[in-house]
Amino acid sequence: MVSRRRFIQELATATGAVVLVPAVSRCGSSAKPAVRAASTPAVRAPELLPVPMIPTQDWDALAFNRKRGNQGAIPASYLPDINGSEGDTKHLGKHLPFVPDVSGIAVPSGYLAIMWGDPDKGHAPHPNAEPGPENNNEGHWYNWIKVRKATTDTADEAESTYASWPVVAPGDSGAYAAPHGADPSDDDGRKTIYLAALPADVKPGDRVRIWAHCLTHGEYVDFLTLPV
Repeated sequence: MVSRRRFIQELATATGAVVLVPAVSRCGSSAKPAVRAASTPAVRAPELLPVPMIPTQDWDALAFNRKRGNQGAIPASYLPDINGSEGDTKHLGKHLPFVPDVSGIAVPSGYLAIMWGDPDKGHAPHPNAEPGPENNNEGHWYNWIKVRKATTDTADEAESTYASWPVVAPGDSGAYAAPHGADPSDDDGRKTIYLAALPADVKPGDRVRIWAHCLTHGEYVDFLTLPV
């Protein structure tokens, strides 16, 4: 005959359910049965690749962001796009920063002008959009950008925030501009220039790490050299 304890244990194994099993304490006749849960171990989510302080010698921003994105830094709904045949140019590439031509634009001292999706590299320009049905009413723009000097030494990190688009909200630490004085919302927002604060410990010509978050498509990391 199968004992009651063995029957319960076999039931838990067969169903994968949580079954409460009495565990008797032997500390004396006054002890009461304790209850413990018998269940299958929880599956641990993969850890994200750490964001590097400096680029590796063979730094490949597309490969790094794809790998980190598949670990959870990019929403699951976007993974088929980044892993598809046009993932580099139309999806990952459009989320990588570059320094645009800022001729005729007054960039405030202590700020870096950034655009996303360098056409010179064959990457699709990054569009931006106000909240709507196509983006789950969350909006589609970069809501934070972190800039840090690319060094393994102690360094400051400046974070710029953008709570709305195409005009920043009161209290935001970042700002917007557009080429040739155009409206940032022109061309589905592809003309948006992000003005991100620089840490006090960087100077022209330094290499910096850009770590930023797109409301619709997650986090991306790359390195830029500041204009001289």
